[in-house]
Amino acid sequence: MGQKYEFDNVVAETLLIPLYMRAKESKRKKSIILKDELAEKLADEIDYDYSKLDAAKFSYIGCAVRGWFYDRIIQKFISSHTHPIVVNIGCGLDTRFQRIKEKSNALFYEMDLPEVISLRRKLIPEPERDVYIAASLLDVNWMDELKNKHPEGSFIIVAEGVLMYFYEKQVKQFLNRIAERFEGGLLCFDVCGTMMTKHHIKPDSLRKSEAQIRFGIDDGHIVEEWEPRLKLVKQASYMSFFRSRWGFLGSIMGIFPKFCYKFSSLLEYRICTNTL
Repeated sequence: MGQKYEFDNVVAETLLIPLYMRAKESKRKKSIILKDELAEKLADEIDYDYSKLDAAKFSYIGCAVRGWFYDRIIQKFISSHTHPIVVNIGCGLDTRFQRIKEKSNALFYEMDLPEVISLRRKLIPEPERDVYIAASLLDVNWMDELKNKHPEGSFIIVAEGVLMYFYEKQVKQFLNRIAERFEGGLLCFDVCGTMMTKHHIKPDSLRKSEAQIRFGIDDGHIVEEWEPRLKLVKQASYMSFFRSRWGFLGSIMGIFPKFCYKFSSLLEYRICTNTL
């Protein structure tokens, strides 16, 4: 029997969703998305009623695809830069540092709320070259500290499964602050679409959670209007990948990415200095 943990924040508790989904996928005999043995171990060590997540079929595949998608971008970034710095915002119990194999030249930072970082330190003792930061993504102190500490560093910043819990005004503020400080880097994050936010539809994994979805966009180019220093590199539909795993409806939806964007999408931006 694993140990039970209580969370003060309902959003913090959602960290168990991607952990369990990755562990579940990793245990598949023919896992085609990712292998995450540490996630398997952690999920087993935590006493939690995961059964309520077993019906969340779209979130199950979605979490695995999202991890796979951003793992590939980060691995490519690490391979193409001399001093890569990977910043994992809202890290929860993510195991990306352990999953990515070719990273000897990279330095990772894991950032989340203090109670989450405290739990993370207990379950995943801080590895060498993977530094933990207890802070909010809306704070600027950690941003300034990282930029000043690594003036020659090339930054890739990933906010995975995070921004949907914030209001649009807060997201805009976060994007502006990142763009001001990390020019030349990459910013990656996922979003819900307006079909979900306008109609108050939660992802299937959150149907029994008090956590609320507050932010969503359909077109990744709208971010360029909010913050001209962010240039869209890629907007991708979850269902465009591993279509056979989504079932009949999902595989059909995957043919129409712009329709899928109304529900969710994966985004990648280049952080530029030229605002023209």
